[in-house]
Amino acid sequence: MRKTFIPLFLVFNFCFLINGIAQQDPQFSQNMFIKLPINPGYAGINGAICATAVYRTQWVGFPGAPKTIFFSADAPIQALHGGVGLTVMNDQLGNLYNTWVRGAYSYHLSVGPEGKLGIGIDAGIYQTHFADNWLAPDGTNGHNGSAQDNAIPAAGITKMTYDVGLGLYYRTNQLYVGISASHLPQQQLKAQDLDYTAARHYYIMAGYDFFLSSALTLRPSVLVKSDASVTTFDANVNILWNNMLWVGVSYRLQDAIVPMLGFAWSPNAKSTLKIGYAYDLGTSDLKSYHSNTHEILLNYCIKITPKSKTQSHINPRFLKG
Repeated sequence: MRKTFIPLFLVFNFCFLINGIAQQDPQFSQNMFIKLPINPGYAGINGAICATAVYRTQWVGFPGAPKTIFFSADAPIQALHGGVGLTVMNDQLGNLYNTWVRGAYSYHLSVGPEGKLGIGIDAGIYQTHFADNWLAPDGTNGHNGSAQDNAIPAAGITKMTYDVGLGLYYRTNQLYVGISASHLPQQQLKAQDLDYTAARHYYIMAGYDFFLSSALTLRPSVLVKSDASVTTFDANVNILWNNMLWVGVSYRLQDAIVPMLGFAWSPNAKSTLKIGYAYDLGTSDLKSYHSNTHEILLNYCIKITPKSKTQSHINPRFLKG
């Protein structure tokens, strides 16, 4: 009984304080491959049409455990001097469902011989929904039968608002650095029995490729995340073999150690399919109550080759007199 009650108590106190601010945005262990949802400056900057899908199930076996489904697509648009992108995400945490749909635009600037800077903005909708599937410790939902509890809402609650984010993303052939902020309006969603604030989030990311040999590449990276109340970071290192296989490990501060692996397949010279998997080994006090976390990533990119501009000139020798 105690082992059942403690997880329920933690979920309701950590996740379902309706009068409070929003919890941290969903996190991804393979964040080095998932940049568009937190930095609109990334849109189209890798010079390819890309689609990414992720499924993450966190804290398996924990009541009300988080589940996240994510999809994004982005592409360079030469006529717009930059790139565009779309992000769709649904994050479930117990009774709480958060949904984002955002479109992004990034203006690209060439910096130096090989650098490119993306200046991005995204905008869209942010929806919060508390479902009517409450479960009290006595096994009832709190508002049916003789044991009614007026403190538990008797129906689902849904509120929607607009959402805006900004980001800068710089890359070269070996380096990337990004800084961004999401939920800038910090909207307050209010309804009967609901007072919920979508807190601003801030991100700093960086990574670098060290070419150890013609076949091996060492790729360290870091992602710092903050909502101005809690700050944490992920530090990662991956080893890539022949641009085809990679293995690595991440450390998330006071939360998890994350081994990961992946495979890249190129059916032709212009397209690449990536499949990645990460397994979070919990290190926090919650690790006794769950069976860790699984994350699956699919990414497909088609490289865009810009058309070379045709140059012409007039030779005076061919001019008629």
